[in-house]
Amino acid sequence: MTSAGSPAPPALPEHLRRPAAVAVGLATVVFALLGTRYAGESGHGRLDGHAENLVDSLTSTHVWVLQRLSELGSPPLVVVTAFALCGLCLALGRRRLAVVALVGPGLTGVATTFLKPAIGRTMEFGGFAYPSGHTGGATSTALVAALLLVSLVRPGRSTGIALIVTIALVVGGTIGTAMVATGAHYPTDAVGGFCAAVAFVLGTALLLEAVAAWWHGRTGPRG
Repeated sequence: MTSAGSPAPPALPEHLRRPAAVAVGLATVVFALLGTRYAGESGHGRLDGHAENLVDSLTSTHVWVLQRLSELGSPPLVVVTAFALCGLCLALGRRRLAVVALVGPGLTGVATTFLKPAIGRTMEFGGFAYPSGHTGGATSTALVAALLLVSLVRPGRSTGIALIVTIALVVGGTIGTAMVATGAHYPTDAVGGFCAAVAFVLGTALLLEAVAAWWHGRTGPRG
């Protein structure tokens, strides 16, 4: 908890902002490249085929488990998780992170929903595919949880990066694998959803810090 009049803890520590900006840039580029490559197409590409074979060989005996795990990325559960994280951030005095907890996953959900028909990639059996909303939703809430953990533990630069990357990859990778194993998405769709979450969650945190810095410079320490 922060005392009255004390500065609010940042959504993203200063020593992690440059790596976060790099991650946002890379995620945006990868998302755009994949979206352009598969726009208007139906079926999987060569890269998808190799990745699907690998996923099938590793998960064929555990598909039922992955079916259950894939529900963690469903829109209702993502919304509930985002609000729960927002409440937890407020209770712990992390007001900026509370904003990120709602805005980051919210923008990810809106983007993955409305970009699907705009990009126009479809599954072989029908239905828009790119990007994966389940993967994006689960990754976005995982990133918020990782940022909250970093805010509480206050690790150094390398450890902080490792924590955020590990949590995002474990959660996003698990849900993405589940979507591929159950035939709901192609692997590149999962990568696109993951990238969308990285861009919107970390981008929101960086934007909040930029606004806070501007406001502090405008009003001075007393403001």
